This record gives sequence, structure tokens and C-alpha cells, in this order.
Amino acid sequence: MLRIGAIPGFVLLAVMGTVYPMKAKAATSDTKAFKIVNDKKLDAAVAEARAEFMKGKPFDRLDATILLPGKNGAWRRGSYNPDALAYPASCIKLAYLAAAMNWCRENGHPYDFLDHCVGPMIRKSDNVQTGVVVDAITSSTNIADLTTSTDSRFESWIKVRQLPANYLRDRGLLGHQTILHKTYPTNSGDSPNGAEKVAREVYGMNKLCPRLAASLMLEIAKGALEPGARDYMFGLLTHDKWGTGSVFGYGFPPGTKYYNKPGLAYDTLEDICYAVLPNGREFVLAGFSNSFRKPYSSDPGGYNSSQLGRFAELLIDNLGLTDGCPPKRVIPPTSKSFQRTGAWSRETTGTDKFARHYFKASPTSGPVEARWNLKAPETGKYEVCVWYTQLPENSKTAPFKVLHADGESTFSVNQQKVGGRWFRLGDFPLKKGSGAVVLSAAESDTTGTLVADTVKITKWPEN
Repeated sequence: MLRIGAIPGFVLLAVMGTVYPMKAKAATSDTKAFKIVNDKKLDAAVAEARAEFMKGKPFDRLDATILLPGKNGAWRRGSYNPDALAYPASCIKLAYLAAAMNWCRENGHPYDFLDHCVGPMIRKSDNVQTGVVVDAITSSTNIADLTTSTDSRFESWIKVRQLPANYLRDRGLLGHQTILHKTYPTNSGDSPNGAEKVAREVYGMNKLCPRLAASLMLEIAKGALEPGARDYMFGLLTHDKWGTGSVFGYGFPPGTKYYNKPGLAYDTLEDICYAVLPNGREFVLAGFSNSFRKPYSSDPGGYNSSQLGRFAELLIDNLGLTDGCPPKRVIPPTSKSFQRTGAWSRETTGTDKFARHYFKASPTSGPVEARWNLKAPETGKYEVCVWYTQLPENSKTAPFKVLHADGESTFSVNQQKVGGRWFRLGDFPLKKGSGAVVLSAAESDTTGTLVADTVKITKWPEN
């Protein structure tokens, strides 16, 4: 038995000429750049937000870690299953981004030297360009005719392929994770073949855990890892919280600075993010789930990755991180600010409702109207969102109207999609004490059931 080298997450053993992986012990490594203190109160807060969020969900896995600034430059950590390994999908590209920045510096290049491939790898999550990055920073390409680990070429090939993982290992950021493979389809084929196929057969899929993923993002965000590359990396990682590429961002207030690398494939949905709220509070949040499934995965636009936004919102609200942010007002159908006319029925069924109950109506029974009086806490620009339970009989053209300082804006909302989450109608000017959202229809206006649940308004920061 001969030890032949360290492979991400494994100790390699050569037995009778064949390479076998032996799983490394549970991770004890962590960032060497920061002192991180495990905080039981934060653990409890993560568990509480998770438990509330997971009620009635069609998925059962959500592991997460949050990092908050502590005293004297330390960081506090709260987690739920922090060392649980999961297939990270495109989140693995955050590790390759970090390794690429190190490669650029060590080879005397500016940090944007590989932008032709690193840029699309992060901005567009381009798998082909990810393959180009991996080949470049390991000075290797796939060996198409290599079919077994006993091939004499495999040992030298796998050693250079582990260079990105070794870079992170030296920083304490590898642990028991597996950071080794490309994402497919890529530049070497639609699926693993040759040496890349053998590597995946021997070592398994890429794997990350929330704890070390959060520590990696912390090093990037605070300039500990390749500090000269921070601005370049942030330029790639910045996302609109309502756009494609957002995951946790759907739960953050308007004006939040949001930098992240998402991952979604098969049934996995994950996010590794650094965020700065409008009040200046900063945090790192990493989460791995099996929530990329129907009904969410078939939703339009970026909403197919929005299902974890409510968890993020619950967590930061419960921790008081949004204290001091511009005001938010949530108006459920139990509020005195909610009014209805016509034949609405009160419903308590459904696992994706926001309030204790909601109302539904069919315009075939006569004109109906539901009205949420917004009573804006302050004058300013507000993000306006609606929440409704998703039912197959719902209207595909529910007619919502926002009454605001500049007049009114109308929207046709498909209530058969994006249920059980905040659906953004837009940003509107509201005067203090005014504004309304109206859902109304006559028999000729729409077909299907209308659902009236909850409205949320959140003020944008002034600057």
C-alpha cells in the first residue's frame, strides 16, 4: 500500500497498481485569515428561520451558514448542518474564480488576464468557459483515450488537476470538500469522458459544504484572498436581487448590495453570497438545498431560483439585521387595511399561503374587488410585492392595480406561477399615508380563480 498524494477530500492509496480513494476525516480546517467563533444563539436563529420556512415545502434539505461581524475583527458563525456535503452545481465556479486569481498573480498577469473565460464563467455561469478556465489554471487538458486509473498517465494528470483544490487547502478552505471537476457540458464534451470520466468515477462528484463555502466568500469579500482582485471579482459577482442569478437576494430589501455565485442543477439550488444592507449591516450567507424542483423550477425568468428568498428574509429579520433600514409594511388579509367586496370565500387550506387564511373568488359570480390600503410610513419610492397561494384553477391574468403618487399602474399576473413567494409588481412613488393595491375583476375581465393574500411594501433608501 503506497500513499501517492492528496486529492480533494481524499487520501489516495495505490493498491496493486490501482488508485482508490479513501475519504478524509470530517473537516476541522477553516480560513486562516479570520478568527471565526461558533455562536450557539446564531445556530438557534438559523434553525428557527429554517423550521418556519420549511413548513409544507415539497423539499427536505436546506443546510446553511451565516457569518456576522463580531468584536475585534472576529466573525460570528451560525449554522444548520454546516459540514454537510452537497453537490454544488455552479457554486463550484466560485472556487475556480479564486484559484484563477491566484494563477494570474503567480504567473505575472493582471487579474483580468483570463477575463475571456473567467468572465462568462461567473457572469453567465458558462460551463464551456469553465472548462477553459480549469484547463488554463492547471496547465492540463482532458486525455480522451484514458479509460482506467491504472493508466500510467493518470497519476501525473490528476496531480495537476488538483492545483485549485491545493490552493484552497493551503488557505484552510478545502477540508473534506471535493473541488476537482468541470461542469458539463463543457469544452471537452457534453459529459465526462476519458481522464475526466475516470476522475469522477474514482473521486465522486464535486462537493461543497456551507461552512467552508461561507469562509471562502468571506475571504473574497474582505480582500483576504488575492486582495488586488477584489474589485474585479465583485464586478463579476454582483447581481440584481430580482434578476437571473439571484437566490437569497429575493429576500433582501431594496438597495441591498448583493454579490453571489448561485448553483442550480438536477434538484439542487444553492447560493453563496455576501450582502450589505441599506443600513450598512454586512453578512455572508451560504446555503445548499434540494429545492430546484416543480413547481418552482418551471417558473418564468429568475423566479425559478427564488424559492429560498423567504428563508433569507426570515433569517435577517429574526436576527434584527434589517433594523434601521427604510421601513417595510406587510398587509395580510387579516389586517384592517385590507378590504373586499363581492363573493370572496375565506380559505385556510394550502401550504404556501402567507397569512392564516386568504380569500379567493371567481368573477363568474359577479364583480369582485380586494383592496390593500398601503398607508406608506414615509414619502418615497417603494418596492411593491404580492403573495398568493398557487392553485391549478387560478387565473392566468389576475388584474392587479397599484395606486401611487404618479397615478396608477396595472398588471396581469399569472397566479398559476410563482406562488408562495413574493412576486414583485414594481417600484412606485408613494406619499406618506397613501397608496393602494387593488385586485378586481368583472365577469368579462378574466377567467379562473383570483387569490387575495398579502401585500408588502418596502421603501428604497434615499441615496
